[in-house]
Amino acid sequence: MLFEKLKELRDYEAKTQKETASTLHVKRATYAGWECGKDIIPLTKLNELANLYQVTIDYLVGLTENPEKRTKKINIDTQAVSENIKLIRLKNHLTQQELAQHLNTSQSNIHKYEKGKTLITTMYAIELAKNYHYPLDKLIQK
Repeated sequence: MLFEKLKELRDYEAKTQKETASTLHVKRATYAGWECGKDIIPLTKLNELANLYQVTIDYLVGLTENPEKRTKKINIDTQAVSENIKLIRLKNHLTQQELAQHLNTSQSNIHKYEKGKTLITTMYAIELAKNYHYPLDKLIQK
């Protein structure tokens, strides 16, 4: 996963990695791993960055080049996430097993995501957004 926008936006705000990491309550090395694409940023922290920079998550991860401004802070609604995953699956006439195959995960994980027992991982959320044309900001809220 490439998160080139993280450095670009951080530089634009004239912030250091340490300052940004502090804002996110993580270590600088953790943030650096996200910024260079070595590590996958958790969806919760990705949302915090989108709120911080007032951009969409889709823009941050490169699903759109439109730097559309977020006018309000968005909190992840885990119930909405689970309902939206199920909605996407049903609109595309997929079983949990079929969706799991498309995302290269297990049916058990899809079941946990749809029941709200586990928040979907960033990687799977991005794949869901790409494959089913569903904005990430819409995925995480009602």
